[in-house]
Amino acid sequence: MRKLYFPLFLSAASIAGAAVTFHYNVAGYDSNLPKALVVESSDNLNGVNYSIKKDGATVASGTFGVGSIPTGWTNGFTVYYNLDFSQVKTPGSYTIEFTKDGTLAKSATIDIADKKLASKTLGMVFDYFRKDRSPETSHTYVYVGTYASAGVDVHGGWNDASGDYGTYLSHLSYANYMNPQQIPLTVWALAFANERIPAAVKTATSDAEFAIDEALWGADFLVRMQNAAGYFYMTVFNQWGQSSSWHLCAFSKSSGEMSNDYQTAYREGGGMAIAALARASTLGKGGDYTSDEYLAAAKTGFDHLESKQTLGGDCAYCDDKKENIIDDYTALLAAMELYNATKDSKYWTVAQNRASHLIGRLSDDGYFWSDNAKSRPFYHASDAGLPLVALVRYLELETNVEKATAIRAAVKKHLDWMISVTDRKNNHFGYAKQVVKTGGKIQTNYFIPHDNETGYWFQGESARLGSLASAAVYASRMLNYADSVKAYGYAADQLDWLLGKNPYDLSVMKGVGSKNPPVYQSYSSSTLNGGIANGITGKEMDGSGITWDNVSDIASQLRSLNQDVADWQTWRWEEQWLPHATWYLMALATRYDEHPVKGAAVIPSSSSSGQSGPSSSAGGNSDITSSNSNGGNDGSGSKDNGGKNTDGLFQVTTAAGFSVLQSGNTLQVTFVNPALRKFSLMDVHGRVVMSTILSNASNTVQLSSVPKGIYLVHVQGFAPKKIVVK
Repeated sequence: MRKLYFPLFLSAASIAGAAVTFHYNVAGYDSNLPKALVVESSDNLNGVNYSIKKDGATVASGTFGVGSIPTGWTNGFTVYYNLDFSQVKTPGSYTIEFTKDGTLAKSATIDIADKKLASKTLGMVFDYFRKDRSPETSHTYVYVGTYASAGVDVHGGWNDASGDYGTYLSHLSYANYMNPQQIPLTVWALAFANERIPAAVKTATSDAEFAIDEALWGADFLVRMQNAAGYFYMTVFNQWGQSSSWHLCAFSKSSGEMSNDYQTAYREGGGMAIAALARASTLGKGGDYTSDEYLAAAKTGFDHLESKQTLGGDCAYCDDKKENIIDDYTALLAAMELYNATKDSKYWTVAQNRASHLIGRLSDDGYFWSDNAKSRPFYHASDAGLPLVALVRYLELETNVEKATAIRAAVKKHLDWMISVTDRKNNHFGYAKQVVKTGGKIQTNYFIPHDNETGYWFQGESARLGSLASAAVYASRMLNYADSVKAYGYAADQLDWLLGKNPYDLSVMKGVGSKNPPVYQSYSSSTLNGGIANGITGKEMDGSGITWDNVSDIASQLRSLNQDVADWQTWRWEEQWLPHATWYLMALATRYDEHPVKGAAVIPSSSSSGQSGPSSSAGGNSDITSSNSNGGNDGSGSKDNGGKNTDGLFQVTTAAGFSVLQSGNTLQVTFVNPALRKFSLMDVHGRVVMSTILSNASNTVQLSSVPKGIYLVHVQGFAPKKIVVK
């Protein structure tokens, strides 16, 4: 029986002998984005009315729906109830209150403000990266046999984890399907943040070039990690402190067995290193190396890997000698960033082929297959959202309507699946579910199975949640996703989980909230504010159940895997890891993106606070009172408005000075600088169904004569946009 936790900073009320706990994001909530918390109770709350209060006055109200009990998540006596309060938008401090059988239950204070997560956590995360830097002077050796024959300077980068001062491009390569993207992804994400949220970066750090300088610190390390032959070394490793020397090597298993198989394939960190260096070359500034040297390293690395592996075929550096999905999405990003930096068509050709091959891995249901035989579904403990991120990045530069349409359809299919498989109706925390293979069977899980290809490696999935939050918002903006409220809500649920809205009321980011993971004790202990711990895991071998920081819960599994049942196993929950903070940064960079969508894309209208995303209120910017805010069919506490703003309008934008507003069968096309422009409407088969000339600043186009369907709006001088005529 698992323990129930009632932290002091949350309200635990007694209702006729029942325990009540409010699980919520202790960092706070953004004014104009979806907001929800979970009430856990051992009493039946179905039909009970609740109030949302500010300064003692009720500003909104609702009724609890049917609760949920995820298998193995409770002791059987408590039920989770979702309480959606997205309609509350005015900044301030609030409490949730309800009465059952004459006894009052009241939450602790919940804060709402414009861009709350950015103001509360972004500066902390940037500070984490700066303080997590690996020492400036460090030398290691190429691992050949027992000891190295020559010294190699590979200083820099970031410490991999609070219990590991190694510096990694990737690892777990021997398992083939589990490679995480590590330092190269951090470099790429910092460059992404610099481009997408420059104002937020400056506000959080008081330094407009903070993200640039941090990205260049990592880019310098990547240049040092490249061999003259063109490949990148995989890891700088000392067996987690067991070795007195640092080695350039690959390693495997829980014992850290080193080998000289250190050349990186695309999936082993090589692809992301190329993408990171190519993107760093566009930052307009150098570190220890120049922009031209970053680009040259990226080109050399790309040419080398193109000679060592083939699309969907052989892979010289891969442990099983054949490509899989991780090669596709990392090679796609490598080619895309090189094309963006050079405009050389050879990179564009590779990118197009990789994008097509990647979407060919989609299953009929909408999840990806990892292997070419389509027998192993794609699931990943840190980078589950990266295939979608890579495809959306591709769409930002794709101008061919036919190719863009195919990729957009695949992106939508996968996003639809992500949201539907999570099953918000029976999963009130909204924790992202996934399809896995365990015990030879394919099934849907919350957590990755412990019986995976590594033979030992499983841990909390904080990075996975950040990656999925990033992917959902990034894709929703690109697609002008019809269920944008659901997409943003899905993303919010993942970040809320990290920041306290989970069954243990645990904020895995140190410095946020009063219940953080303990310092993980190892040969190196650098637990930092803003760092994010591994977090909560499944309990059983197949990933079912739930547990936190409890070795005894998994003791029998450890014995079956020939591992010690020892305190050091708490790394699975407690240890901070670089990819967690990286993906959290990406989640904020997509959440607060300050720029219009690029490419053949459309986005929902921005909120009044300047945040990108849907309006999730019932209308207006003031608080409202709902007699039954649980009127939706999902028991979530909010009605489903289909992703639209409640005034029925979507604003879609692809470039500054140009917008389209659709309301029913009327299309309003507006220009900041009006000029004669040809307008045409094209169906999915490429046939022009309407054509005219627009000459005014504001133009009304009637669609009443156009048959129902999906169309592309073409306006001279701008990328096409998709609309739906109903």
